[in-house]
Amino acid sequence: MSGPRDMQAFDREQAEALRGLWFLGDVHGEFRHIGMALHQAERVGTLPSWLIFLGDLEITGPSLREILTPFRDVFPDQRVAFIHGNHDADTHENWACLHDFGDAVALHGQVVDLDGIRVAGLGGNFMGRVWAPPSPPTFTSRTQAMKRGPYGWRDGQKPSPKLHGAIYPDDVDTLARQRADILVTHEAPSCHQHGWEVLDQLARDLRVVRSFHGHTHDDLGEQYARQREQLGFDARAVNFCCIKNGLGEFVAGPPAGMEEW
Repeated sequence: MSGPRDMQAFDREQAEALRGLWFLGDVHGEFRHIGMALHQAERVGTLPSWLIFLGDLEITGPSLREILTPFRDVFPDQRVAFIHGNHDADTHENWACLHDFGDAVALHGQVVDLDGIRVAGLGGNFMGRVWAPPSPPTFTSRTQAMKRGPYGWRDGQKPSPKLHGAIYPDDVDTLARQRADILVTHEAPSCHQHGWEVLDQLARDLRVVRSFHGHTHDDLGEQYARQREQLGFDARAVNFCCIKNGLGEFVAGPPAGMEEW
């Protein structure tokens, strides 16, 4: 396999499209800051083409489709994509609300062309009872986990909703056979102290230039940059209720006074 792609050349050639992709850190049911950021961008003529949620939308009442309706009324050309996070599978209601998403794009498990930028999505989190690499998996797919392997669920039991949100080997293997420019995950790669080497390898298999993740509610940008050569790609974290564009540039943070989840 050839070496890492040229990040500077990619950014230079795709700068306009990359600035049009906004990556949103965990919102945990809070969406006000997004409207504020869009209005500010409209005033200076820099509206994005895509809003890409990095998981943990954590919506329990109205569906994602209903939440997006007011945004679409004001910004009718705004497009939305998302992956799920661990809290999006806290309950079956959480999962159902997120996946009633209208014309938004569910990125998990696939590579999608967003204005010429190929974005791969891997939602969810690693769970010890499912798969916590490098340990071998208990289940290789969500379908297998939901069926509880060969034994099934007994005495009227139902699968835990958290099994929806777990990462499975089949998810990773399916993506690893494809090619992308950007990888979005909820979990962090190994440059974070709580990150995962298997995500490093996935990014390299995909041949991405850059990755974005949420989940950790921090931004260790300087630390990540020092590991870029070792990783073979440019890793970026997006903090709670923060926004970065596809170049990794900071766009907006939570308004003053907003309490972190």
